[in-house]
Amino acid sequence: MNILVDCTFFGHEEIKKNSIFLSTSIFTAEILNNFAQFGINQYFTLVVTYNHAQFFKQNFPQFKIITLSFFPLRLINTLSLGKIKATKYLKKWGFFKRAAEKGKFDAIWFPYCSDYTFVKTSLPSVCTVHNIFRVHKNGMKKWDFITRKNCEIVTVSDFTKDDIAKTFSLTDEQKNKIKKITNPISHVFTEQTELPFLKGKTYILNINAYTAKKNQLPLLKAFNIIKDKTDALLVLCGSYKEKTTFGAITEFIERNNLNERVILLYHIQQNELNYLLTHARLFISTSMYEGFGRTPVEAAINYIPVITTKETAIHEATMGLCTYMENPHDENELSRLILKELSTPQNFEKLQKISEQFIKNYSPQKISEEYTELFLRY
Repeated sequence: MNILVDCTFFGHEEIKKNSIFLSTSIFTAEILNNFAQFGINQYFTLVVTYNHAQFFKQNFPQFKIITLSFFPLRLINTLSLGKIKATKYLKKWGFFKRAAEKGKFDAIWFPYCSDYTFVKTSLPSVCTVHNIFRVHKNGMKKWDFITRKNCEIVTVSDFTKDDIAKTFSLTDEQKNKIKKITNPISHVFTEQTELPFLKGKTYILNINAYTAKKNQLPLLKAFNIIKDKTDALLVLCGSYKEKTTFGAITEFIERNNLNERVILLYHIQQNELNYLLTHARLFISTSMYEGFGRTPVEAAINYIPVITTKETAIHEATMGLCTYMENPHDENELSRLILKELSTPQNFEKLQKISEQFIKNYSPQKISEEYTELFLRY
C-alpha cells in the first residue's frame, strides 16, 4: 500500500496562522494523526504546495512529503509579498500529475474532492466528496470524476450520496458503489485559551462561515426578539465570510443596536474555539446546507444543548437527538425555542447520553480504520 494524499487544498490563512480551522482541513488532519498513531504513516505521502511545505513538516513530521514548486510562481509570490499565490497552476499545468505518476503510488486520496481539487491521472483515485453545493451553484463542469471508472467515491453522509446519485443520474449499480464514511470528530477539547470578554458570561453560540447558506439572519432576528428577556450574549464565529452576507449581518446588528449583545469572531485559534465550545449555554445552527454538519455535533459532545435545522445532512449527522426548527427562516419559532431552552434546567443525564452516542459514532479511530480498510484494497 503506497498512497499519495492530496493536501494542496488547505487554506492559506490556516498556514499563515499555523492553525487548522476549515472543516475539510480538520477532517484530513484528524485522519492523518490517527494514521500516525496506528503506525501506518509510512504508507502515505503528502503532496503540498511550496508555500505550505514548512507548515506540513512541522505539523505532520511522521509523513513523507512531496513539495510542488515552480520558480516563476515562487517569484511572483515573493514579489507580490504573498498576495498572489498562483498555486492553483501547480495542478493546472501538470506538476501534480507528474509527481503522482512518477512516484509509483498505488492510488491517490483526495480528502476534499471537488471541481477545483481533483486532478486526472492514470492512477486509481479515492475521492471523498463532502457535498456538491458547488455543482448546484455552478454546474457540473469538471465533476466528471464522479463517474470515472478508476475513481472510487466516498461520501460523508447518506444525504450527499443521495444528492450525487440524483444530480448525476446514477444507476443503482453506480450509487451502490459509493461508500459512506462519516466525518471523524474528536471528543478532546482540553487545550483551551480563555476569551476574557466571555469570562463569567452566559452566551448562545453559532459556529458557521458567514455565507448565505449558513443563514445567520434568522438567528439574529430571533435574538433581537428576546434580547430584553435574557442576559445572554450571542456569539457568532466564522472562518470564512462572503462580503454581502457579512455586510448584511453587521448592518442588522447596527440598525438594531445589538453591538453590546452580539459578538462577531473571525479566524480564531483552535484553542479559543475549544473554549467557546465548552462554555456556551446553548448552540444554534440555522444552516440551510451541510454535507455533514460538524459543529452541532461538536457542541453536543461538550454537553451543550443544540437547536438546529433538519436541512440536508444535519438531521442525519445529529441523529435526531437535538432540538429542531421546523422552518429555518422563522425567527418567531426560533425565539420561542431559545427562551424555552434558557428557562429550562439542563438535563445533564440526557446531554451525557447524547455526547456518548456521538463520541462512539464519530470516533476518529473508527473512521480512520474504515479508510485504512478501503486503502488496503489498492
